[in-house]
Amino acid sequence: MTTKFGVFYNKEFNCLLLTFNNKPITALEKNENIVILKNQDEIVGINIFNVKKEINKSFIINEPEIYEYINSELKDIMKLQNLPQFLIGKIIKCEKIPDTHLSACEVDIKSEILKIVCGARNAREGIYVVVATHGSWMPNGIQIVKGKLRGFDSEGMLCSAKELGIEEEKFNSEGIIELDEKYHNILGEEFKG
Repeated sequence: MTTKFGVFYNKEFNCLLLTFNNKPITALEKNENIVILKNQDEIVGINIFNVKKEINKSFIINEPEIYEYINSELKDIMKLQNLPQFLIGKIIKCEKIPDTHLSACEVDIKSEILKIVCGARNAREGIYVVVATHGSWMPNGIQIVKGKLRGFDSEGMLCSAKELGIEEEKFNSEGIIELDEKYHNILGEEFKG
């Protein structure tokens, strides 16, 4: 199955939690150390208990060895491929929304131009940013979905280092991440932190 899914680690229970959808859980299936969470017949999550790999963070992003471990544990159930959730984008248009702190931005992610409403003060034309696209999972467990803010379409989110759980000294600490020149040649590619 190729999809976007959130990968969270609960140290207290030594459990990897995979989240595919925020629908209510109506059924469980247990298979040794794996619990499959379903809404009707749709798999909405999977819990892998007794993790045999050392993990030192609660949110997993861009860690191929953990995705390999997940697939080795799920080998008799399914094979997962996590789609990129955070892409490198460039704000090509940014206009203030009257009577708010918000800006209506157009963001180029190479494959398309997204409309994104952003509340960061440093949002402006010409900067390279990290974009959480529709369906992406944030470290706090929220899934980004398309919607409207103040009547403006918003098809993703521009991310700050804090929102992604990145050490503040790695990027600017205020507002959305502003990526430097080394990212300019890889517009639309996956942001790897």
